[in-house]
Amino acid sequence: MACKSIITHIQAQAERVIAQHEKLEADYAQVCKERDELRTEVREQEEQIRELKAEVQRLRLAESLGGKSSDKAKSRARINLLLREVDKCIALLTKASN
Repeated sequence: MACKSIITHIQAQAERVIAQHEKLEADYAQVCKERDELRTEVREQEEQIRELKAEVQRLRLAESLGGKSSDKAKSRARINLLLREVDKCIALLTKASN
């Protein structure tokens, strides 16, 4: 009789452990899904930030080109710097392809 109650007790504990394990697996799957969704959202927001920063730079450049003469000089200097950087990149790409 005692053996039967011990076996019943062990079976009940095993069923409880299995149920807890299944619940934890479901919770883990849900957390992984939420993590993936959040990562996707972060990537989208980072891309939006990059686009907005580029837009701000374009607006600043446009504003400076239409502004005072000192702003125009700064803008020209910035454009010349950017053109030199582009020329360097083209030279490097040409050199690398040869």
